[in-house]
Amino acid sequence: PNYASWFSDPEVAQTYTQAQHNGSISTAKYLVKKKLSLEGVKDMLDVGGGSGAFSYVFAGSVPGLKSTVLELPEVCRTGEKIKAQQSPDVQSRVKFVELDATSPKWPVPETAFDVVLMSYLSGSVPESIIVDLYTNALKALRPGGRLLIHDFMVDDSLDGPALGALWALQHVTVNADGLGLRPKEIIDRLGKAGFDTAKCETKEMIHGMTKLVVAKKN
Repeated sequence: PNYASWFSDPEVAQTYTQAQHNGSISTAKYLVKKKLSLEGVKDMLDVGGGSGAFSYVFAGSVPGLKSTVLELPEVCRTGEKIKAQQSPDVQSRVKFVELDATSPKWPVPETAFDVVLMSYLSGSVPESIIVDLYTNALKALRPGGRLLIHDFMVDDSLDGPALGALWALQHVTVNADGLGLRPKEIIDRLGKAGFDTAKCETKEMIHGMTKLVVAKKN
């Protein structure tokens, strides 16, 4: 099984996406308030963005910011229902586009975005396509743009935290060929995709569970 086949069931897609939305809203607000400056960001690409939670928070925090959410078809349908609950202004600046993130080509223009976000995506796809994901993100970014990778990760020392490891472990049921994430593994693959690894940053996000890796396009 994989996420694409699992989420082809409309009921499963709606239940999971709605449940994930509530937690993602809080995480997105914390990211914007404590970890990340969005100054100068006009266009955002939210890859595997689920309900669009991060996009709603980012758009609500930055006047004029527009976001494109790339997601599986049934998830997009649930996302559209959740989008309808947002303010008219935010609704007008967030759009959904159907895409399986494992697809080699994305239906978006190159060098068109200031930020590309992948939250809980790197741990949900086969390890073999992660470099391709990051390569597509590099193509989509404008010079100076940032790729934000947020996910369940353990420390580079591999001795914890336990919650990060346990949350990542549950992905095995739907992503048996995935990568156990830690910052070093992500940064190594960012380098293979063309990012400057010397400029990558790692930040703690949800204590004991998730981290944020930030890469910048030259």
